[in-house]
Amino acid sequence: MRRAGASSSVSSRASSSRSLALAVLTGAYVLSQFYRSYVAVIATQLIDDLHLSPQMFGLFAGALYFTFAFAQLPLGLAFDRYGVRRPVLFCMVIGSMGALALPLTHSIPVAIAAHVGLGIGCAPLYMGLLNFVLKTGNGEEQVRIVTRASAMGYVGAVAAGLPLAFGVAMMGWRWSLGIVGLLMVAATVGVALSLHEEPAAASPQAASAAGDAGSPRTAMTSRIAFAALVPVSFALIAGGTFRMSWGGPYFADIFQFDVVQRGYAMTAASLLAMAWALSISRVLRVMAVKTLVLCTFAVGVASALVLAQWPAQSAWLGVTLVCVLFCVGSMHPLVMAQARSVVPPRSLGLWLGLLNSMVFLGVAVSNSAFGWIAEQAARQGVVGGAMYTRLFLFTALVMFIGWLGATLGPGNRAPP
Repeated sequence: MRRAGASSSVSSRASSSRSLALAVLTGAYVLSQFYRSYVAVIATQLIDDLHLSPQMFGLFAGALYFTFAFAQLPLGLAFDRYGVRRPVLFCMVIGSMGALALPLTHSIPVAIAAHVGLGIGCAPLYMGLLNFVLKTGNGEEQVRIVTRASAMGYVGAVAAGLPLAFGVAMMGWRWSLGIVGLLMVAATVGVALSLHEEPAAASPQAASAAGDAGSPRTAMTSRIAFAALVPVSFALIAGGTFRMSWGGPYFADIFQFDVVQRGYAMTAASLLAMAWALSISRVLRVMAVKTLVLCTFAVGVASALVLAQWPAQSAWLGVTLVCVLFCVGSMHPLVMAQARSVVPPRSLGLWLGLLNSMVFLGVAVSNSAFGWIAEQAARQGVVGGAMYTRLFLFTALVMFIGWLGATLGPGNRAPP
């Protein structure tokens, strides 16, 4: 009886410790979402204060996402070898330095370097959550936890909307980002103090399933299904580029939104995405994961085409469809869970890292491509709505490629 009681007590402490670590990781991911979304609200302030050309603005905004993309594979290998704590903590220390440096600098190269540092700091946070949870399998509980944590991350995107806009209006963008930088430091300390234990290894059933997936009979099917997720991941958040950076110039140039009005628009996008992310688990009770991903991409392509046709038709239409484009990114945890169903647990970090690198590479390429398209349009005398038509057409093309990939993706159904 004493042994049973002691065992129960140890198990309870381990569960409590894991719950605390998961909460801290989720909080850090909230900050990651903030930094992935804040540029759109203060874009005009950044452009004016740092004297950024359209192409330089694209480079600055894309620097964070290129860093995200290139960090994912090394991080995946590090997660497989060292677990979650050490890679996350190392990167967050660098991210904290970038978060503190950005509001202090007036130099474009230093600002870009700070954004790179922020990219390093934020890059492992979602991956850390995925590895912390999905190493135990991709069943009902894991999918639910990952989906819920992903939805909570949108709190950061909400904070990067109206609250940031009010903060900028009252005390400027430098003080506002300085306060968030201090929160980044606090989150780093929280990770250092709370994240000690790693999740248990995958269950024998999960290991067996992974082994079957690697058998000669199904190996080719699994490879094709995983390969199909590469373009899906690349296109996943391409539409969200407008919420995270280029929506600011779009709303300012076309509809003359000031910083507070842009804050309202970006907050609406974040709240809608959060509501959609929280409702996904209910939708999956009646719809297969693959079907939901396909439908979501189709809606995203249609929204981008409508905006390409009527970029300056209505502020309400523009805000609504930018919100819809951002919501497509809520499929991220489902795509990762699909990948988990066709990769072995022992190399989970590597393969999820590959897909995550494609996610952020897609955002980085979109940011840079938008900057190049805008620069070329300006040289040709194409301005206003006609220029943004080109950006929305590019977005529709990328998302259509993602839809094509999703047709060949894993066809697993979410647990009831």
